[in-house]
Amino acid sequence: MLSVKNNEFVIPGQLIGTKLKCDENCFYENGNVYSSVHGIVRIERDRVRVIPSSGSYIPKERDMVIGIVSDIHSRSWDININSAYPCRLRGEELTDDPLNDDLSKYFSIGDTISAKISRVDEVKNCTVEGPWKLDGGLVIEINPKRIPRVVGKKRSMLNLIKSKTGSKILVGQNGRVWIKGGNVTLAITAIKKIEREAQTKGLTDRIANMLNKEAKRRSDKMDERL
Repeated sequence: MLSVKNNEFVIPGQLIGTKLKCDENCFYENGNVYSSVHGIVRIERDRVRVIPSSGSYIPKERDMVIGIVSDIHSRSWDININSAYPCRLRGEELTDDPLNDDLSKYFSIGDTISAKISRVDEVKNCTVEGPWKLDGGLVIEINPKRIPRVVGKKRSMLNLIKSKTGSKILVGQNGRVWIKGGNVTLAITAIKKIEREAQTKGLTDRIANMLNKEAKRRSDKMDERL
């Protein structure tokens, strides 16, 4: 039995319902499930989780992140993943002999990469694997807790932005978004709007309307030139 609706905003201690399986950011008490954070409720069948409305990125295994190379050591790179916790890329990911190889020929300080978090230890230090250099484009940062909204259910929101802007977009779970080509300005505008209005209803329709209006405006402008 539910006491709130799917996508409803809840506060810590608010009753979500009974006879539910509790996933993230909620807790059981006397058979009831309560929220442990401020955020948006997500209900799928008999499972419930709450997406926090704010907070910094905490590394989690298998997350895809966008990182920036911050230092090079004899056998590894330090990777800034927009987190309070340190992250490392082992040289073995790219060479069989990292101790004697020049790692800077693979990645230099300041390079932007995408990678997957492969391990997180008990104090949240992490390592990444499968690095891929992201050439060109630009990176923006948003609240990591808004990433699920930017991506959307079954990637619907992200695909909408890509199709209307013609941009290549890669979204990291750590709150970084890489954008290249197409109408970059419009893509950024849409993503920032999602970040600001993530907890409001009808967001998908508003984003679609905004993108469609801009597409029409650009089309009309091209017609005027012909």
